[in-house]
Amino acid sequence: MAAPRFFHEISGNLHELPERGPFRSERELQEFFEKHLHTLTRVEFLGSEYSTGQRHRRRIDTLGIDDVGRPVVVEYKRRQDENVINQGLDYLAWLDDHRAEFRELVRKRLGDGRVASIDFTAPRLLCIAAGFPRQDKIAAENSRRRIDLLVYRRFGDAFVALEWAHGGEPPAPDAGGDDADYSEYREVTIRDREHIRKAEPQPRAPYDSLSERGHSRRRVTEDEFLESCDEFGKEVFASILDLARRESMPIHWGSKGFSVGVAVHGTRVVVCYANPPTSKYKQSLYTALRDRAGIQRKTAASDEVIDRLWQSAEVTGLFTPAGRELKCVIDRKFATHEVDALVAWCESVEQAIVGPGQANDPHTGS
Repeated sequence: MAAPRFFHEISGNLHELPERGPFRSERELQEFFEKHLHTLTRVEFLGSEYSTGQRHRRRIDTLGIDDVGRPVVVEYKRRQDENVINQGLDYLAWLDDHRAEFRELVRKRLGDGRVASIDFTAPRLLCIAAGFPRQDKIAAENSRRRIDLLVYRRFGDAFVALEWAHGGEPPAPDAGGDDADYSEYREVTIRDREHIRKAEPQPRAPYDSLSERGHSRRRVTEDEFLESCDEFGKEVFASILDLARRESMPIHWGSKGFSVGVAVHGTRVVVCYANPPTSKYKQSLYTALRDRAGIQRKTAASDEVIDRLWQSAEVTGLFTPAGRELKCVIDRKFATHEVDALVAWCESVEQAIVGPGQANDPHTGS
């Protein structure tokens, strides 16, 4: 893909902004990103040059936590011959052994409320550089760890363009099966390095004729949703919908997909989200165990209950980790026992929600 070009209009004349090249030093690069870390990467800043103690005897360039609760190790790379990936993976190993220390850091910087949302199941290594060699991209693609490679380019005195060389996919969907408005942070405009605004996001591809842009979104119907799915998805989603009707579980239709929930004391607690093939999450079913509308946030269910439901989902062999949640991608025909296992798992979540019976009631404030 050709490099982006930027133009500035002055008195009716266009002037192309020259590319400035990388930052003069790694420290300058680091200070710039740390100053605007959340705007540029959706990662909350926790610490700079964070010491890993006597055993590792190194310092993490930047330590943070993203919007869905995943710990993030940020490493900066000024020269292409620097091997920051191996160093970053060493820091992720350190993080595995120092979870209590990370929790305390989050508590001090962001407050007690963010501690409960920390997800240690999928920590991220975010490498930032003016470019990455092919070897780095191959290493990122084949690592069992989550590695994101972010490339920056500078133009003139006021522009920085960002592009993901690897990774950078958005978090799990929000309620109702809708795609949340997460862009891939392609371009960022910097004014005097003080004022930052995200460039207008690229328009997303329409969901056939079902999703309409504007002040309000049209909600997809059940027939339209099932029609958009292939034969594999139709069978699975029809079984989930049958369960919802059989157990009187509320079904919420969004602009593209649906979610199934349980109503407890006037509060709707989500069990799962369903996404069509045209969604950025592909044809899939997402759990809502740690979601803001799910069982952990909305009920008095213990960590032991959440862990048990997580493990029972993994036992089915149908789910894989997706950030703070699990996803089941429906890209083949599921055997009858697999569909039954998926439905049974959703039913077990419903029973766990109804069991505690202590969902937060918006009318009472409890």
